[in-house]
Amino acid sequence: MMKRLVLLIVLAALAWSGYWLWGRQTLVASYDGWFAERRAEGWQAEYSDQAVRGFPNRHDTTWTELRLLDSVSGYGWEAPFFQLFLLSYNRHHAITAWPREQVLLTPDGPVSVTSDKMQASLVTEGADHALARGNLVADVLNITGSDGATTAISQLRIAGTRVDEATYDLALTAESLALPSAWLAATGGALPETFSEARIAAQLAVDAPFALGTSAEPQPTRLTVSEAALEWGPMALRLSGDLKIDGKGRPTGEVEIQATNWQEMLDVVRASGQLPDGLADGIEAALSLVSGLSGGRRTLDVTLRLEDDRLWLGPLPVGEAPSLRFP
Repeated sequence: MMKRLVLLIVLAALAWSGYWLWGRQTLVASYDGWFAERRAEGWQAEYSDQAVRGFPNRHDTTWTELRLLDSVSGYGWEAPFFQLFLLSYNRHHAITAWPREQVLLTPDGPVSVTSDKMQASLVTEGADHALARGNLVADVLNITGSDGATTAISQLRIAGTRVDEATYDLALTAESLALPSAWLAATGGALPETFSEARIAAQLAVDAPFALGTSAEPQPTRLTVSEAALEWGPMALRLSGDLKIDGKGRPTGEVEIQATNWQEMLDVVRASGQLPDGLADGIEAALSLVSGLSGGRRTLDVTLRLEDDRLWLGPLPVGEAPSLRFP
């Protein structure tokens, strides 16, 4: 009896080892194929090492000295390592981990990203691995552009959950969000260094589910923002709205805007150099008129209308409506 039990255990161990090795080979082949496809498209897709470990219950893959660059768009990413963790018996739940330092490559120059921790979790469903839910967590996140300007966030949380076939609930919260020093200098020390609140709650509908197993890129058909809020000292901005989006990415609908001390907000943007003086003057004149019509010069409570490819702020046209299409 004991010999049979030992034999069964040995056979089970051998079978599981074979299953794990088969799974490893399958993953390596899929990873190699993905990198080969990127290179065939003209990308730089390189790494110095690819290691799969985690026996017996996981397939933990680590790539070192990664570089991905789309030579056409000029966008890419560099990192000393990247990790992807999968259960060997469940390919529908993935966990990823980023290094403390990484670089986003852009046509305007490199963007440095540092964090104490950056991890994500992704749960998929079905043969095409349709997104069911996912989240990203980053602690002590610093993003520094090629001009040296740094945006700092003590804690960032992003989450998405599919609520039906192709509709997703989205949420974003950023704690202790600090803008670049050029923006802070524009306040003359009158405002705190960090936002007291930054959050977004929205629902996004697309024409097809997001899925890892398909090459088609879903496009938005509706965006409903239940609340987007920023509070910075005496300044506060809140948005809500509902936009329908056609097949060409043209939005139609209304966005409710509530802004307290909006003139100070405009002064900060103007002083940061992000907005040309002439355009800033025009916006200030339009907002002054609209805020006066709404009953208070320091408080703005208006409806931004998107219609016929244009933006309307109250009765005034303020520019072209943005295209809301994924690249």
